Amino acid sequence: MELAAELKKQALQAGAALAGIAPAQPLPQASAYEKWIAAGMQGGMDYMARNAQSRKDIAHWYPEAKSVLICGFSYASTRQASVKSGYGRLARYSVFPDYHPELKKRMKSILDWLKTTVPKADGRIFVDTSPLLERLYARYAGVGFVGKNTMLIAPKLGSYFLIAGLAINIELASDEPVPDHCGSCNRCLNACPTDAFAQERVLDAGRCIAYFTIEHRGGIPEEFRPGIGDWIMGCDVCQEVCPWNRFALAGEVFKPQFETSQDLAELARMDNAAFKKRFGKTPLSRAKRRGIVRNALLAMGNSRDLRYRPLLERARSDPDPILSEQATWSLARLLDNTQS
Repeated sequence: MELAAELKKQALQAGAALAGIAPAQPLPQASAYEKWIAAGMQGGMDYMARNAQSRKDIAHWYPEAKSVLICGFSYASTRQASVKSGYGRLARYSVFPDYHPELKKRMKSILDWLKTTVPKADGRIFVDTSPLLERLYARYAGVGFVGKNTMLIAPKLGSYFLIAGLAINIELASDEPVPDHCGSCNRCLNACPTDAFAQERVLDAGRCIAYFTIEHRGGIPEEFRPGIGDWIMGCDVCQEVCPWNRFALAGEVFKPQFETSQDLAELARMDNAAFKKRFGKTPLSRAKRRGIVRNALLAMGNSRDLRYRPLLERARSDPDPILSEQATWSLARLLDNTQS
């Protein structure tokens, strides 16, 4: 069997729902990334502006690269994402264990097989912490197309999957790129609660709920607070409305650790020890305890649920100025919403 086909077979056996191979060459679409950075749309994620050469050409990151294996690991669930009144929502991917070590382990098994099969072969693994434009390589690998919501969409799977890759030092037969299948659909652009899309396929991170609830460390700008609604960690709105996600298949790699709907009071009362015990090995650790508590307080203000009034009144005295200010704002909004 041809090596490229056998390699993709190994990827599927390692738990990938999708696998494809792209050439390790410069990406012409990387100019869009440069324009995005120049416009300051990375928000406070300064690391996105670093290592620009690697983002344009994977060979700057791994000089021996000749081909790139891209794998998609589904995190879709057979359970409907729950939404309870007065509760906060978590993005679907965040209820699973931290995916980085697990995906790296599975990609290493593929690399080990390749080294055994082809003695001269070698490679370098990446998940989403390396300075690469994984989604563009995934498109050239035939895994999916980049939708108007900037998510990678696979026609047979939707967008609820994580990308992992392997840059390889041998040249393999590449797959054909997936053409765009968004057509005239603009559901994702119209559904965004904070109008985070500057235009189709251009996300202004400085307006995105996922950015504010995960990456942003200070107080969330007031103009975006109402639109954040009940989101505590990330946001799935632009994926939930995407018609392609009707094809989502449950993943085999991860098992959910908790529900996507979480009690806001429990989250707000967590100290560092409780946070670490409950969320330390999940994606929520990225937002840190302070961020999750801030987000929970914000969601209380948007909730119209007066049972949160006593908690918000106490939280106004929190020694952390970010949390104190958020509680003060949320209390005022809660009272305004319930009295109007």
